[in-house]
Amino acid sequence: MPARARLHATVAALIPSAQGDIPVLPGPPGRRMFVQRDDDAIVAQTLDATTLTPSDAGVRFPAPWPRRRGTWAVAPDAGLAVFAGVHAVRAVEPSGATRWEVRHGCWYGACPEMHRSYDEYADNEDHRYPEGGSAGFSVDGKLVWAHIRGPLPEGELSPDTTSPS
Repeated sequence: MPARARLHATVAALIPSAQGDIPVLPGPPGRRMFVQRDDDAIVAQTLDATTLTPSDAGVRFPAPWPRRRGTWAVAPDAGLAVFAGVHAVRAVEPSGATRWEVRHGCWYGACPEMHRSYDEYADNEDHRYPEGGSAGFSVDGKLVWAHIRGPLPEGELSPDTTSPS
């Protein structure tokens, strides 16, 4: 039986298409967000459950590295974003503060380094197109899953590896 499609709502892009990724609509039905990523930030707006139009002014999460250097996820309440990058998974608040970070093995396969920051490999052509991990939030936003590359720094996670708030 054919289904009929109709336009339900239109939402203006938060970032011009020439500068950002295509918009995504993460979240469970009734709690969707309109989210876009560019090299400098993730921008997220909560959508009204009925009309799917923006219900707030939105929130901006400053990005620790360019968008082609990893993946990202936004918590269901838009209070935190997680960036899964070449050398670390970092949770960032809208203020730009790092809530926590876990460093891991470099996603560029031939690199044995445990990088401390993006600046260490930003201009290195070998690191231009690394493989990458992923991150996601549980529906209630209390848990983050991350797919990373080992190894983690030896021993237990320390303040050098993680920085919880």
